Amino acid sequence: MQENMLSPERPQVPDKIESVLQGISQHVTVFLFGLLPLLFVPIAYLPIDYVKTVIVIVSICIGLIFWSLSVLRSGKISIGAPVVLWALWIAALSSVISALLSGDMRDALIGDDFGVHTALFVVLLASVATVISQTGHSKTTIMRLYILCALSAIVMGVFHIARLVFGVGAFSFGVFTTPTESLVGTWNDLALFFGLTILLSLVALEQLPLTRSGRIFFSTVVGISLIMLAVVNFFAVWIVLGLVSLSLLMYGLTKDRFAEKTLTLEGKNTASSLTSILVSMAVFAVSVIFIIGGGTVGGYLSSRTGISYLEVRPSFEATVDVARQVYRKDAFVGIGPNKFVDAWRLYKDKSINETIFWATDFTGGSGYFTTAFVNTGILGLISWIVFFATFLWAGFRMLFKTVHADRFWYFIGSSSFAGALYIWVMAVFYVPGAVMLLLGALFTGVACTAYVALVPTRTIVLSMHANRKAGLLLVAFTMITIIGTTSGLYYVGQHVSSVYTFSNAVYTLQQGGDVKVAEEQIARAYASSRNELYAMQIASYQLAKINALATVQKLNTVQEQELQASIRNGINAGQIVVSADPTDSQGWSLLGSIYSVLASAGVEGAKDRALEAFGKAKEFDPKNPLHSLFQAQLYSRVQDMAQARAKTLEAISLKQNYTDALSFLTQLDIFEGKTEDAIATTRSITSLEPNNPARHYQLGVLYSSTNKIDDAIASFKEAVRLDTNYANARYFLAIALAQKGDAKGALEQLQVVLSLNPGNQTVMTLIEQLKSGNLPNVKQAGAANGVPEAQTVQSNGNTVTTTEAPNTPLVTPVNTVAKKGSATSSSKR
Repeated sequence: MQENMLSPERPQVPDKIESVLQGISQHVTVFLFGLLPLLFVPIAYLPIDYVKTVIVIVSICIGLIFWSLSVLRSGKISIGAPVVLWALWIAALSSVISALLSGDMRDALIGDDFGVHTALFVVLLASVATVISQTGHSKTTIMRLYILCALSAIVMGVFHIARLVFGVGAFSFGVFTTPTESLVGTWNDLALFFGLTILLSLVALEQLPLTRSGRIFFSTVVGISLIMLAVVNFFAVWIVLGLVSLSLLMYGLTKDRFAEKTLTLEGKNTASSLTSILVSMAVFAVSVIFIIGGGTVGGYLSSRTGISYLEVRPSFEATVDVARQVYRKDAFVGIGPNKFVDAWRLYKDKSINETIFWATDFTGGSGYFTTAFVNTGILGLISWIVFFATFLWAGFRMLFKTVHADRFWYFIGSSSFAGALYIWVMAVFYVPGAVMLLLGALFTGVACTAYVALVPTRTIVLSMHANRKAGLLLVAFTMITIIGTTSGLYYVGQHVSSVYTFSNAVYTLQQGGDVKVAEEQIARAYASSRNELYAMQIASYQLAKINALATVQKLNTVQEQELQASIRNGINAGQIVVSADPTDSQGWSLLGSIYSVLASAGVEGAKDRALEAFGKAKEFDPKNPLHSLFQAQLYSRVQDMAQARAKTLEAISLKQNYTDALSFLTQLDIFEGKTEDAIATTRSITSLEPNNPARHYQLGVLYSSTNKIDDAIASFKEAVRLDTNYANARYFLAIALAQKGDAKGALEQLQVVLSLNPGNQTVMTLIEQLKSGNLPNVKQAGAANGVPEAQTVQSNGNTVTTTEAPNTPLVTPVNTVAKKGSATSSSKR
């Protein structure tokens, strides 16, 4: 039903300028969204999710500008959006409100790179759905979008299969340097994308009257997608595909009994029905195989392809526990969008410290929406529930209450609703990347367009031809839209420039570039976009300079000036970080480290300021033993050994197997001449904690310091037995074996250490010395410092991956893989 503001309008001849403006708006959005999975910038240091988000923002802004001009040209606007769009905008508004009340508006609104948990990204999702619903009113427009999406899926499949066959160097473009990097984001996002492709292909096979070529095309797409899904092995996707394929199989076998009620397209033939049934059966069979035997089959495929990928996230129980703690303090608006990491640091279970994830800062919970419930509180919880309810209600009306309707619109409605529902459901159990969430918004907008075409919808028309006041409102609306989108484009341009400059500076340093030039670039990036991440990077570089200059026995005039400048710039940058985000424990810790160096040099007041900063860091990250260890190191620098010991023991109480704290405690014992007492105490502890490799390592170091080499070897071997990847235990074991004259045994241990620390110069030098028989140098070669431990947990944006199966129920794997290693392995890291 359409409601006009005043009187009926006179028939008008189609305006060519209006059509051109509408065409530009439609083609920009259709082209960029249809090819979004394939679009990227061949610059290694720009995050792919950030690039694609910027592309979407730019396309939305350009589309809105030309759409607004077409509205102004036509002199009227029709407002008839389904309630689901209003519900999505309510969710976006709740995120913005939560961000404004979070205490760190910049991080909550836009973050460092427009991340998926920011309020801006939720606004972008609502904008995408709205713009698509307004510009996609013709079947031709949507058909072009579908064709481009299908072509993207084909190219994506060929691209990744080629990389599997020909190696990681094929089609890397200098960006995709590892086997698990993809055009849509993470490796699991790739699984989500191909799951979506299979889902839409099954709907097309079932509903469209396809020719033989069409049936072969969609069957091939399903086959390619299944191959890639098998390689990634995302358990939740197999569950969804198993249920969908079974439902379509049952429908395909029984639909003829209800022919008078169906809305399949005219011309549907027996061949198409048979193809649909066979493909659905194949998808169901493969899904069942991976649901039942995913670990075994996945392990086999992993060994054959050489790809091992295990993404982890906080379990649902751990996420709910964090939410419960947040709600006790900020129930209505939560802790703020993009602030889950702060909640995790504050409220994570203490038992996490005994696992390999003790230092992992998870930026999201078990799923995208469960994370939103923590971030935006009850307000966000209710708004997202309302969105889901209205979305399901609209889909039900469109699919089951429509009988006499345009059958092609029915296909568009059913396919887009299925695609959007798939992504939103997966977002309950997982945190998809930007591309997949934007595709969810895209299909939501298409589904809204189909809903308007299939279901009688109330619309309001504002026309300047009918009423002057309406015309003024229309002109004002157009001007606001154009000015707003143009301003948005300007801001995005500035942000992109700053991110590019900053990322280029960091990348240049990683490649051995000039530090001074990089610092100047980061300063320019900060001036362009006042991101505390840039200030933190500057503070880190200044701290490194301060530490390096502090080791110089006698500074010359130039070095003295450099030191003073580094101190001044480092403190200023650190204060900028903590002022911008007072709850950032890393910023406080960095500032405390700068003051700590100054305290060791005897600078008045530096000790108190360092303790204050470390105390703030502990306040916002109370379960992390690192801050207590920093305090212990500070006290040791100012010769307060009693407090140093107390703080070290405090760190160990937070993490019983904390190697760094145990090593520092050992150094304190040796320094104070309490080695024998420490040996007796540590031996008693190892009897109480026989499976703690870090304690055996500590005992071995103590034995080494008193030249009890045989006892040291026995302790180091026990530590290695309990944790085969314990690099420092193997390193010191090699030193002890070399001292005993066992060059062969020492070499064996050092080769393993080198595999855990590729390119480590200290280890390589020791190996060469041992091979040459120069054993006396082995005893002196850096044994006091040890080597870095292998990183079993990697964080990249919102994604956390690991080389070992989680050793706690509080962290769950996303991928189904065969379990490897022991449950206690590497818990020291």
